[in-house]
Amino acid sequence: MDEMMLAGIVVIVSALPGLVIGLMLLTGNWDPISIKAARDPARARAATARMLLVIDALLVLLGLALMFSPREHATALSLGGVGVVTLAATVLAIAAVRANKA
Repeated sequence: MDEMMLAGIVVIVSALPGLVIGLMLLTGNWDPISIKAARDPARARAATARMLLVIDALLVLLGLALMFSPREHATALSLGGVGVVTLAATVLAIAAVRANKA
């Protein structure tokens, strides 16, 4: 198996638990204590679920890109993908923290 294929599979598999937790939060099947303690639990749950789903969806896309792109683009994909995921995580984490304090 090519190491690019393996790297893509590892990135996708590592994103799956976050997707499941995000879906559980979004549907209301899981209600952690930290979200119950927020002033507006529905807003906090939605912001946290949105953060998890977007970040993990970006990771799945990065994994797919690593699996199916040519080897020459691996470095650029990795740097760009990590940059986009980090930027999205920062912006959405700020929104989630504000929603938990609101």
